[in-house]
Amino acid sequence: MRKRLFLIHGLVLILLAGAADRSAVRAQTIERGHVPSKERVDPLERRRDDIDGNNVRATITNWLQTAQSGNPGDFWYEWPKNTRRIYVSLTQLWVGAQVKANVGSNPGQTLYIVDVADFRQNRFGGTNSWTFEPIKGYVNPAGSEYGIAQSDDPESWPPFWPDKLADKNDPGWRGSWNGFFGKNIFNADQEFFFKAGDDQYDRYLNAYRPDSTDPSRGGLGLIVEARYMAWTQILIDDVVFLLYEVKNDGTEDLERVGFTVWLADCVGGDCGDDIPFFDILEDVAFMTDRDGVGDQNFGPDPVGVAAITFLETPGNGIDRIDNDADGSTGKPDCSVAECNSPVVPEAFLEGENPLNGIDDNNNGLIDENASHVPFQAEQGSSPGVGYADYIDNDDDGEADSPVVTEAMVAAAASDAWNRWPPNPESDPLQQRADGRPIVHLVGVGQEDVGHGFKDGIDNNNTCDAQGHILAEPGSPRVTQEMIDAAASDPYRRYRLPGTDIILYDVGPEDLGKCYADGVDNDGDGAVDEGIDEGIDEMIDERRDDGLDNDGDWNPLRDDTGLDGVAFSGDPGEADGLPTSGAGTPFPGERNIDKTDVSESDQIGITNVQVFGANTLDLSNTADQTLFNTFMLPGDLELERPPAGDNDLAVSSGLFPLRAGQIERISLAIVLAANRTEALKGRDYALSAYSEDYQFAQAPLTPTVVAVPGDGRVTLYWDSKAEESVDSYLESIGLNGRDFEGYRIYRATDPAFLDALVITDGFGNLTFRKPIAQFDLKDGIRGFHPVDINGIKFYLGDDTGIRHVFVDTTVTNGITYYYAVTAYDFGAAEANIAPTETPIRIRRLPDGTIETGPNVVRVTPTAPVAGYRNAELENVDGFLPRVQGFTTSRIGYQIIDPRAVRDGARYRVVFEDTLIPGTRTAPDTLTTKNFSLIDITDPDNPDTLIRRSTAFKPGREVPIVDGFQLIFFPDPYVVQDRTKSGWNNPDVYDPVMEPFVQPPFVKGLRNPADYRVEIVGDGEVMSEPLRIGAQVIPARPTNVRVVNISTGQEVKFAFLDRDGSDVDRDTARFTANPEAKPPASDYLVLIEPLPGGGEGVTWRISLDITQTGRRNPQQGDVATLITRKPFLSSDVFEFTARGPTADREAARSLLDQIRVVPNPYIATNRFEQQNPYSTGRGPRAIHFIHLPPQATVRIFTISGRLVRTLRLNEGSNDGLDAASLMNGTLVWDLLTEDGLEVSYGVYLYHVEAPGIGEKTGTFAIIK
Repeated sequence: MRKRLFLIHGLVLILLAGAADRSAVRAQTIERGHVPSKERVDPLERRRDDIDGNNVRATITNWLQTAQSGNPGDFWYEWPKNTRRIYVSLTQLWVGAQVKANVGSNPGQTLYIVDVADFRQNRFGGTNSWTFEPIKGYVNPAGSEYGIAQSDDPESWPPFWPDKLADKNDPGWRGSWNGFFGKNIFNADQEFFFKAGDDQYDRYLNAYRPDSTDPSRGGLGLIVEARYMAWTQILIDDVVFLLYEVKNDGTEDLERVGFTVWLADCVGGDCGDDIPFFDILEDVAFMTDRDGVGDQNFGPDPVGVAAITFLETPGNGIDRIDNDADGSTGKPDCSVAECNSPVVPEAFLEGENPLNGIDDNNNGLIDENASHVPFQAEQGSSPGVGYADYIDNDDDGEADSPVVTEAMVAAAASDAWNRWPPNPESDPLQQRADGRPIVHLVGVGQEDVGHGFKDGIDNNNTCDAQGHILAEPGSPRVTQEMIDAAASDPYRRYRLPGTDIILYDVGPEDLGKCYADGVDNDGDGAVDEGIDEGIDEMIDERRDDGLDNDGDWNPLRDDTGLDGVAFSGDPGEADGLPTSGAGTPFPGERNIDKTDVSESDQIGITNVQVFGANTLDLSNTADQTLFNTFMLPGDLELERPPAGDNDLAVSSGLFPLRAGQIERISLAIVLAANRTEALKGRDYALSAYSEDYQFAQAPLTPTVVAVPGDGRVTLYWDSKAEESVDSYLESIGLNGRDFEGYRIYRATDPAFLDALVITDGFGNLTFRKPIAQFDLKDGIRGFHPVDINGIKFYLGDDTGIRHVFVDTTVTNGITYYYAVTAYDFGAAEANIAPTETPIRIRRLPDGTIETGPNVVRVTPTAPVAGYRNAELENVDGFLPRVQGFTTSRIGYQIIDPRAVRDGARYRVVFEDTLIPGTRTAPDTLTTKNFSLIDITDPDNPDTLIRRSTAFKPGREVPIVDGFQLIFFPDPYVVQDRTKSGWNNPDVYDPVMEPFVQPPFVKGLRNPADYRVEIVGDGEVMSEPLRIGAQVIPARPTNVRVVNISTGQEVKFAFLDRDGSDVDRDTARFTANPEAKPPASDYLVLIEPLPGGGEGVTWRISLDITQTGRRNPQQGDVATLITRKPFLSSDVFEFTARGPTADREAARSLLDQIRVVPNPYIATNRFEQQNPYSTGRGPRAIHFIHLPPQATVRIFTISGRLVRTLRLNEGSNDGLDAASLMNGTLVWDLLTEDGLEVSYGVYLYHVEAPGIGEKTGTFAIIK
């Protein structure tokens, strides 16, 4: 049984809330003369690609068809990706229209033209395609291998974008992404973009030509702009978004147009037991499997479901009906909608043909039907939708508007539809040029008394307000002659000569006020803005009227100009007014027209058909049949068909598509474990749509490198993710620099199912469990407060950021997949959970694995026998210093031996800085930065790391050429007490500290070593020293101080502090522990300073806290050693040595060669998942611990050669670094002829040139 019912898509939309100034202004028309473009199709630019930016993978084409491209490697909406578990086998867009012949022998004849994406042949036998084809210029012309232009692959982009050549600042946007929201705006984690057209569809060219400027152009003159998008946001990472903008690029208005989406399923891979159906209550096309059992790729796991939800359908902005209910009954925001709007009553349907686009019953509404009125039915219910009565029902409209009076209500009571002015059919002033009545107010009743109504006059005088969002400078003004003419009319009307525009209630109070003339007087693309604003808001809203219908444009956030990018200097930027991209090839600013999905009065789904797969022959089906069967509204097949192989066709229509006009249809394909989860996914997709696809962005994707080792895998990655800026968070006033950390995931399958173990509150697998996590030490730790279906994202433990991870829990021979993701800390105050970079990996139909920058595939293995790892020239593990005196040291670790450049030479240099002391602290000389320079070619040094501060504790030095430096810095100059002392241990230990005498003297920590010699009395004269007003005199002493570094004698002042030299002519360097208090003499060193001149540095004393010690005597010598930071005088140089193999060592290790497993019993854990749909899949036996350049020959027990294998064959004779790190040969159990070997015992012989031979046996058991 077929149920006939109209569906209102808008009732389930999640609507945007207004944020900025209210500006829901109605425009009566759009004055924009359309000039057809020169863009035409080129079938030679057909491309296929795969969208795989989240958990779903599907083949896409640039001719408006997905899942199927005709390639045997197509992916039919695989979920999770890389599992071969498929759900949807086809989506295809059709566009059809009823037109009138405009050339040929039967002008005016009704014709039907339906454009389809594929499967229709040219029945005339010509070369022109009768399907949509790609518009030329939107792919990389170098070849089909570059696929469709996608945001995350610049190599796929064309040299320039043909539709952006009009940008005067950057014609063609060369090298930039042509994004949905503007130039180089990457809202989606993956976005594909192309255009398609129908100009080769010449079937009706002798009767209908869509473009008077190009008589060779066929079809309907359409250009479809398509974008396919995917996000890794956890709430929508099982969803693919398909967005289509259909533009009438011809010169002929299309009055009756329909869109159809053809959907074919293959749920579970066994297509014959599927049940596709459309659920009117949920507004979703479901694709389900009868028994929940799939093909071999599902194994024991149950089959899920696919849910296709229609996010956006075409709008009808001229029917005076709130088709999507967002301005009336759909729980709107009354600040931007017409709350209290009247609802279409059932009586309005009388005399109306809902299929012809005409107001048949003259009630002002066009094609009103049963879906618009309130109803209760078995399949669902609806509160109905409002209509534009031109009355301000919620009293928020233009100030000083005329109001409905009792007299007006009385006059309207005489009209069948309560129209005012009444009975326009018989009123000459209310007649259009075509003879149809001009209907103004509708449904006028007692409840309207006192409410304002539209009069076509700018009653609040905003038209000339400079920079005002509701102004239209240049508009004409009401004159006295107009007032006089209106005075003779019972309703004070004035009709603009030569137009269908009527002004109402024109009186002396309107003199000098602007009025609506249907002209864009200020050239901003919007017509008559600021006139009758606030009346019938969000009813008949449009995405091409130049108006911010829903009032969500924010001048502080969105005022970025025509290209959508801030600070580019393009038109409209920072002018305080919303700039629409309507009528241009540019996106315009956010939250207006093209970039605001809410500004469309969507008509919803109006036709659903279920039919058997492979029963629709497009080549032999008339376009009229397609149009009448699939596109005429009202025919909804809602019963679920019997299980089988069935297809769905879901349509939206009919609506007008005038020359230059754009209408849209967008859908989200949701894959989920069950119906409940699918509906949650649908809701999240709708939320994304309602937010204009704007939400928090993941950090930039890190690039990771894997290094296989013996029982270990080393990962290292770059730091670009740490510089990420989330423009969305910044746009809502939050911190956009929200990078928080890295997570590392490991799996043995390319779908990373091993890691998908964390379930949400409903038991659904949701999060992957990382094997390691590194986050900033910033106090942001633990679980994030925002939950996702009952689970929360773990932010880390303040471990600190690292860029190297070594996994030592792996098994040699097993292939692992690793992903390094970057994540942010979200925004709890905005209820935003953390976001994480996607895991990009593809398993192609032939088993080949392609990985993204943050995913690696690696098999750990032992190196060749005799392997010696790469190293840097060193002394006891530290790099040699060739200049300077620092005591700081530099170590290193080899991260990636393959990247070490054998024989390369490097230099490390430093810059230092003097940190000024405080009143009581001395000046401190310390390290400022370091640089690493490649000096392999001394004449052309190459700075690899420039002025880095990563020498500081807790910082990581960037990995360069496979190694990482490790600094062990002494932070400042200080005495090394462990290396300082006298030549006689009986003497008090020498103590050296900066001399500080506040506020007059602050000694410098001079980076030098010293020798203090006790000589004869009076042999050395000290220096005088002024400390404030006090002068310490020069005295003969028994001390000589020498700078060991320079060999120069050092000047010093002698401070007698122990009192023993008061009565002596000669000062002796002593200490007196018996003094009150105990004291030691000071030697205050006076040395050259870095900036020139001389000054105080250290003071040297004796440690009087020691007992059993004595004062120094003649002949005693003390050495004072300082610990020194890296300074500008220090230079380190070293040479790198790549990995090598020691043949003598390898010869002694031949007995360690093994066959694993031995015996081979049917299978082993080294073998990968079968990449093919049939057969057993690849097998593997490993020969391990082989010497370099080894050759393995396998024989039957009778001596027949089965296979010859060579270690690292074709890789620089097996002696390059990567080859030396792999001492394993893998045999696939095939003979030289590619045949599978039989079970039994086999012999093997290993031969390594210059090393030796080894033989052995192994068995293969069935």
